[in-house]
Amino acid sequence: MKKAASHLPYKMSAPSMVFGEDLVDNVQRLSKLVDHVEIVLFHTPMLHNFPSSREIDALLEIKAREKISFSVHLPTSLEIASTEREKREASVQLARELFLQMSILEPLYYILHIPFTPPTLVPVPGSYIAKDHSTQWGDWPQRALASLEILYGALDNRQKILVENINYSPCFLEPFLQSKFCELCLDLGHLMLGNEKVTDVLTRYIEVTPEIHLHGVKGHEEHVSLSALPRPLVTEWMQILHTAGFSGILNLEVFSPADLEESDTLVRETFFR
Repeated sequence: MKKAASHLPYKMSAPSMVFGEDLVDNVQRLSKLVDHVEIVLFHTPMLHNFPSSREIDALLEIKAREKISFSVHLPTSLEIASTEREKREASVQLARELFLQMSILEPLYYILHIPFTPPTLVPVPGSYIAKDHSTQWGDWPQRALASLEILYGALDNRQKILVENINYSPCFLEPFLQSKFCELCLDLGHLMLGNEKVTDVLTRYIEVTPEIHLHGVKGHEEHVSLSALPRPLVTEWMQILHTAGFSGILNLEVFSPADLEESDTLVRETFFR
């Protein structure tokens, strides 16, 4: 797979963990294949990968040389709407520190999860909260909005926070989108795990979605090649993007070279069909 000199109206992207765990090596390799890289950050007792100043300098060199851009996926362990004040404040503070650390890379977006249930790195069967579920959200939206306002104020005018739909329907993110503190990162794989009608959701939110995460789903396994999905389904999604004039980031959120190549090929073939 080589970066295609295509006329796609959006930037093709991949996460920074396709070729193992070395961030700089991943970005160097990916810069030959895609237009944009999602830098995925973790902050757990077992996994902490914030880049050093040396690594950031190396990323700057690659960015300038290869003419790529970045998004930063903030750690999924952040809980800016936690019921525990100390946990909320610590999450907001860590996010602000990452804004400062990563700002030199001029990322287009910071992608943020706002968990309602305890955060997890893998999908939990049966945990998806659909639109018609009678969940008691309580003060969750208010807590999230208060934290988002602080984070919004910590960014410069060229950058945006994108909140990502995780294990609940994107409709629950609408108060945040209406606040203008953020826009939407729409993960189509998460929608499939929740048995959502992806075409309906994509059509509804495409105007407030600068970045889309696209990957295959097999049962409860996500982030696999798009070849795991029916080809007509992927074609239908690409047609929606074409009709809407989508010009943002299409992030193929898979984590192996083979899955990336298969997914990229499928997107390009369905787009030009």
